[in-house]
This record gives sequence, C-alpha cells and structure tokens, in this order.
Amino acid sequence: MDIYLDTCCYGRSFDDQEQANIAAETIAIMTAIDTCKIAGYGIVGSEAVIYELDNIHNDDLREAVIRFYNTTVTRHILLTAKVYERASALQNEGLGIMDSQHLAAAEAAGVKFLLTTDYDFERLCTKKNLSFVKVINPLTILTEAII
Repeated sequence: MDIYLDTCCYGRSFDDQEQANIAAETIAIMTAIDTCKIAGYGIVGSEAVIYELDNIHNDDLREAVIRFYNTTVTRHILLTAKVYERASALQNEGLGIMDSQHLAAAEAAGVKFLLTTDYDFERLCTKKNLSFVKVINPLTILTEAII
C-alpha cells in the first residue's frame, strides 16, 4: 500500500517543533515513512511536490527539504495531460491548483492515502468525497490503516 505525501509533509520536520501539534505531526510523518519502508510499501512523489519545493525562498531550507524528499520517495509521478485534466476537474470542486495536482497525481499513482498537514485540503476532500484516495492528516494514518 503506497502513500503520497504532499509538500507540507516534507517540510513539517523543519517547522517550529516547540508547537505540540507540529511536533506530533512530524513524529507521525516519520513513523508513516519508516513503517512503509519496513513493510516494503512505496512513498510516491510528483512533479507537483518538486515544483513547490523548488519555490522555497530560503536556500538552506530548500536544499534540506529537497534532500529529505529525495531520500524518502521511492516512486515519482509525472504530471501528464490526463493528470492535469483531472486536476482541473478537482479545481472545479473547490480545490486549489496545487492541492488538485497533488490529489490527481496520487490518484494516478493508485495510492490509498495522501498525507497532508493542510487541514482545509483534508476537510474539503472529506466533505465532498472527491476521490478514492483518502486525504488525511499524518496523525490519523495509523488509526485509519494497517500499514
């Protein structure tokens, strides 16, 4: 069972760990990654993640997050015309441009879960039941699935 992490998950461990929710999400993300690797499951990335990572303004942070991404991802999804078409349909349902690209890429990869720390993204996908891919916060992945 492969999982997809959106951009915010790759950057979470570089955020202020003094905040309890951020520290907890960081632990959950690392646990999900480690569990997938131990179980032989894949961690899917995409051109959408790379695009957002490339736009981090702080050079040192950008390099660190990209290095983490590169050592984490086991499979990479290209944003094909079909993925862009699906992303456009998701935008019509209210998702933002990047969130729609992440979800369309996750669908193209056939993953079961897309992890995000973006509460609005998670809430909208859940409310509208937009996809067979379950968009969830990393804190709930281990209660939602037996990885």
